[in-house]
Amino acid sequence: MKYASMLLLAVALTALPTACKTTDSQTQETERKPLPPPPAINDKIPLDQALKAAVDYGGDTLVQVKKEVKRREQGVAAADIVRDMLHKNLATYDHTQLINAGHLYVAMPVPLAPDFFRELIGSGRNLAQQLGWQLAAVKPSAALAKVIDIELSRAVAEGEEQNIMIPQMANAVRANHLYSAYTMMRVGLMSKGDEEFAQAMIHLDPKRASDDFLLYLSIPKAEELRQLTLSSINLYTAMAILKHMKSYPPTAGAVGFEHLFYFAVSRNLTLAEQAQGVVEEYIPANTDLLAALLAKQASWVQIAYLEAARRHMTPKQGILVGELQRTTAETDVVDEIKEMKF
Repeated sequence: MKYASMLLLAVALTALPTACKTTDSQTQETERKPLPPPPAINDKIPLDQALKAAVDYGGDTLVQVKKEVKRREQGVAAADIVRDMLHKNLATYDHTQLINAGHLYVAMPVPLAPDFFRELIGSGRNLAQQLGWQLAAVKPSAALAKVIDIELSRAVAEGEEQNIMIPQMANAVRANHLYSAYTMMRVGLMSKGDEEFAQAMIHLDPKRASDDFLLYLSIPKAEELRQLTLSSINLYTAMAILKHMKSYPPTAGAVGFEHLFYFAVSRNLTLAEQAQGVVEEYIPANTDLLAALLAKQASWVQIAYLEAARRHMTPKQGILVGELQRTTAETDVVDEIKEMKF
């Protein structure tokens, strides 16, 4: 198991309890009764008891059990036991136990069986469903890709696609290279906004994604981007999109293209600098188009862009500012440009 994949599950599972305490209606999180001290994890403890202790106690016990299983070279047998434990206790494990079991299973050198994946996502328990999708992301396979494709098709046919629009599903689509799910990832981005949907789109079709991302960046108004907080879209998703656009610039003049200027004047300096970098990719080849689009914006947008350009003046920005001076009909913008040194 690659370290990156292990880290992916670790981060995802760490975040699950908070997300599910109020949404998991079938199994409510209750205060756990104090446990006795954990058993000693050594070569004398039976495998099933060691795995049960890992699920119940987590933490150092979980780490010790994984090391002991590896030392004994009993990973396959341990995976069968953990899977059986999950099968029998899927509805009764509390959130912590379920997450601990997930950590155990992903550490075992076995693929995710399609029927086990179906059991988890079909359990009706939110946390188990998220676990199933995230395991599919960490343990991808050709067989699993087919099952995921069938599940997504079923959800669309039955009008239930919004029920599975979760970041863990997007991770599974990305890891299993499910190119047919690109449109669903775009729907997920527009309706949910999670970065995972954007990353899946980038993986499946990076050039197409850049044009589609313009629609997402068109959601916030220019005035909102001049505030210190961004509420209509996900900030981290926007940063990931702009970073991607630096390598894969969207089609010049595509629908929503002018919104790059709004991001370029954002009070969030990271967003602004990223957007300015994207705009520079079109200079000098499309300087006239950029100037024409910028000249159509409100006077305050043009002046705000000039202020941003002044702070980070580059030869390319100088070319655009010069063309804007010849294109804009706003006298205050022309006056502002005349006062600039570039």
